[in-house]
Amino acid sequence: MTVRKDGKTWTADFYEDGRSGRRVRKKGFATKSAAQRYEADYFNTLNQTGRPLDDRLLDLVQVWYDLHGCSLKDEKARLARTQAVVERLGNPRASQFDSLAWARYRQARLKDVSPHTVNHEQRYLSAVFSELIRLGAWIGTNPLANIRQIKTDQTELSFLTLEQVGQLLSECRKSTNNHTYPVALICLAAGARWDEAESLTRSAIYGGKVHFHRTKNGKSRSVPIPPEVEAEAFKVGMPGGGRLFMSCRAAFRGAYERCGFNTPGQLTHILRHTFASHYMMGGGDILSLQRILGHSSIAMTMRYAHLSPDHLESALRFSPLAQSGFSRASIT
Repeated sequence: MTVRKDGKTWTADFYEDGRSGRRVRKKGFATKSAAQRYEADYFNTLNQTGRPLDDRLLDLVQVWYDLHGCSLKDEKARLARTQAVVERLGNPRASQFDSLAWARYRQARLKDVSPHTVNHEQRYLSAVFSELIRLGAWIGTNPLANIRQIKTDQTELSFLTLEQVGQLLSECRKSTNNHTYPVALICLAAGARWDEAESLTRSAIYGGKVHFHRTKNGKSRSVPIPPEVEAEAFKVGMPGGGRLFMSCRAAFRGAYERCGFNTPGQLTHILRHTFASHYMMGGGDILSLQRILGHSSIAMTMRYAHLSPDHLESALRFSPLAQSGFSRASIT
């Protein structure tokens, strides 16, 4: 092993394949053994995966995509987001990227975006290392494995009042894209995501239910809908076995903006939130709502629990005021 001391630190300095091969130099190791360990890890990675330990991060992201990322539902978007993170990091060598580099990036990034966005970026990049380690394509460690995510407050979910729902549907009816109205109806009737409703086929609506497949979490679900909604969908939907509706997200955005509602950042899921909120306010149970929405975790659905009429109602009966006989008469 070729290591040498430079002042107070150690440097690993070696060739991949003798003097005719590529020279690798990495400085700044605190101890001789750390420099030797780096060289050993480098050659282990090269021998086992055919890729050197000092690949650039973008190279690792591409390997991750080829071996795993390409199988994800949102493969192209996920790849683009992860690559964008690496480019903002300056595309460092993977062996030189560590938790401190991420912490510094995060500190600077928070000046432009929310903690929620930075947490997502951390998960994307951490997943690259974790998956490559599982596949045996990366011999090093995951530099983000022990970094805690930023704690964030739970986002308050906006929803439309019944009056606003009527106003929005009226605007959707006026849209030049006549598929906007039935797609909005399906979202409000079944708590669907806009993409789920928009991409339905004619064969996915039958028996008084709408059947969602290829969903966000990969699980199919079926939700009853009113016959009027089914009739409206078939009346204006496209014939044949393909998609029932053409793309109408932009038309919906236009209708929503004409209403003048103030729900920043929630346009995409506003109809889904509105369904869930009114379902709970109307007395629906949380477990049924979880199945309707297709949440894999009840924790996601619990965001709507406080809207139930009897949510934590026991506080009225068992508080110290109630048990001590406190009443309105006690105030006067």
